[in-house]
Amino acid sequence: MTKVQAIVKVIQDNGGQANWQHIYSQIGRYYRGAMGKSTIGQAGIRGVLYREIRNGRTFKQVAPATFGLR
Repeated sequence: MTKVQAIVKVIQDNGGQANWQHIYSQIGRYYRGAMGKSTIGQAGIRGVLYREIRNGRTFKQVAPATFGLR
């Protein structure tokens, strides 16, 4: 499973929306080692999510620090 797929699963499991705290706390269920060293893992997850938003794929921002699926 990729990081994108893992984030999608976390958002789906949370009813279609999730904030950063929820994503960070749950992504390890689907992507082992995603968090690694806490701040490095968080930066990697943010990078993946923001890249997908910027490219118009997979995710959208629905509120400050809260994301949903396109």
